[in-house]
Amino acid sequence: MTLWIFIAIVAYLLLALNGVADKFLLTKAVGDPGVYAFYVSVTSLAVLILFPFGLHLLTPENYLIAAFGGMCFTFALYFFYSSIQKASISRILPIEGGLVPFFTLILAYITGIDTLNHTQLVAFALLVIGAVLIDFKKTRRGWEPLALRDTVLAGLLFALSFILTKYTFNQAGFVSGLIWSRLGLTVGAGVMLAIPSTRKGIFSAPRNTSNKNKLLFYSSHLAGSAGSFLQNYAIALGSVVIVNALQGVQFVFILLLSVTFSKFFPQIIKEDIHGKILVQKIIAIILITTGLVLLNI
Repeated sequence: MTLWIFIAIVAYLLLALNGVADKFLLTKAVGDPGVYAFYVSVTSLAVLILFPFGLHLLTPENYLIAAFGGMCFTFALYFFYSSIQKASISRILPIEGGLVPFFTLILAYITGIDTLNHTQLVAFALLVIGAVLIDFKKTRRGWEPLALRDTVLAGLLFALSFILTKYTFNQAGFVSGLIWSRLGLTVGAGVMLAIPSTRKGIFSAPRNTSNKNKLLFYSSHLAGSAGSFLQNYAIALGSVVIVNALQGVQFVFILLLSVTFSKFFPQIIKEDIHGKILVQKIIAIILITTGLVLLNI
């Protein structure tokens, strides 16, 4: 197995653990996705510990690109957190995993990095069908989408962030590019701080959050930061499109974690994992993963 592919798989395991913890904290502790996105963006400044390993100045144009890529990531987090508040993490993650690589491919095509062929169009159809299948849930009023708008916006913004970050890596190297792009997250955090209702939640969250939930936040985001670092390292070493396509393994990790926590720790997290719902999720994951494989080809 190629080294950067192995690194990407480890990254997605860590990000799956982080995702399950995010679902719990957003549902039980924080509530406001803007508050959560703010603190995740601010804690990303921990990347400054890499400063001694190489930080190079960028041209004004490249700095703006790096900053915009980071800012897009903050907004992507906001819409992603908003979506997992409305639906189970095992529904949202596969949709994100299908949309992000496709949007990445579209943006790569627009920027001239890649082109689209018939196989990729088939992959797109499978990704869309899988995303729709896993996102819709039967209620008393019929089949309804769950957080589809927020999920699509998050996927587009994540893809744009990845493309711009890859460009920054090419211009400045991995360490320098990572630092500059993560500093861009603070711009997005500043926008969250400027929203009055979110600002109130940002300042009240530290005293209203229990010590156990604070420990869960920091430990889960340590795993998430490590996962994000490894994901970006894999992007720097290999193909941004294939690294994003490998998110298929994250779906499996998420589903296994959701089943485990729902069975043994229902007081921590509860997912819809019974009967037809589980079959629906598995079929959707198979469709999305097949689409990702075709994109890989």
